Amino acid sequence: MIDINDKHLLMHVCCAPCSGAILTNLQKEGFDVSATWFNPNIHPIEEWQNRLASVVTMTQELNIPLYQSAEFQQELWLKMEKERCNYCYITRMEATAALAAREGFQAFTTSLLISPYQNHEAICNAAEAAAEKYGVLFFYRDFRPFYREGRNLARAKGWYMQKYCGCIHSYYESDHPKKPKWESLQATL
Repeated sequence: MIDINDKHLLMHVCCAPCSGAILTNLQKEGFDVSATWFNPNIHPIEEWQNRLASVVTMTQELNIPLYQSAEFQQELWLKMEKERCNYCYITRMEATAALAAREGFQAFTTSLLISPYQNHEAICNAAEAAAEKYGVLFFYRDFRPFYREGRNLARAKGWYMQKYCGCIHSYYESDHPKKPKWESLQATL
């Protein structure tokens, strides 16, 4: 774990269920955390909007500043297949590191590190490369022990809980019985 001199930290948030427990625990440790929403991979637009609305609610309830990006790039993710996850990590970590540098944060992290389903090594590689590129630090911590706590917090607060990772390909790969039936996806892929 990297030692940072101050506790001013920017965290990339992918969704409220993955972010809430991390943010509350970092606050308890004395971190002054801000959040950033940059998830152009999430599809369709209705899903992107639901997740963003939940993140806005969560950050307001936790009194955490939120930087929002309005980028939605369905066309790009339609073309991605083989390296989509690595590209997704790289894209989001670069945007987070660039924002951290621009806004004067010493370090950044990501809520992606809470998921037992994500590739931690690939996330860390993308984050380390982005940190070096933009002259900030990547604050690594294995947040997976907070996974259940985050899900429980989201249920208790009524935050939107998604049923697939996010991109259009993961939507079709998901066999979750409660995933939404988005009409806007009928003509894609």
